Amino acid sequence: MPAHNDNFPWMSYYGNYNFFEQRMREHSKVNSIECINPSVYNLELTDGRILKVFICECYSFDTAEYVESCENYGQLQAVVISSNWCGYSLDVKRSCMADQVGVFDIAGFMAAINRREYWTYLTEYERERFEENGWL
Repeated sequence: MPAHNDNFPWMSYYGNYNFFEQRMREHSKVNSIECINPSVYNLELTDGRILKVFICECYSFDTAEYVESCENYGQLQAVVISSNWCGYSLDVKRSCMADQVGVFDIAGFMAAINRREYWTYLTEYERERFEENGWL
């Protein structure tokens, strides 16, 4: 269920992701950011890796939305939910982690890319829920 837009790729209300772009340009682990299309970016990290990142404002991002994203853009390394009013399910987070794909909000992504295995980053809340479910 998208927040602003009913159609893939669930674009930002403002039609851009300037805040995300600015934060990535300022991040100490990011060498460069390239906008492939309005919702997909290639981020070159300081260790040379390039991450293909899909960003959206999908109200409730789950497995169906992830599959649709990959059908449209191919293999992704990360999904970033850009709005505080939007989110993602723990199921899609867990499923994507198994495939070494990270699912985050912007703050989580900024923290995650400080790690080599960025897709394993969990917030405190996520860690508690994963432990409760026996997933860790």
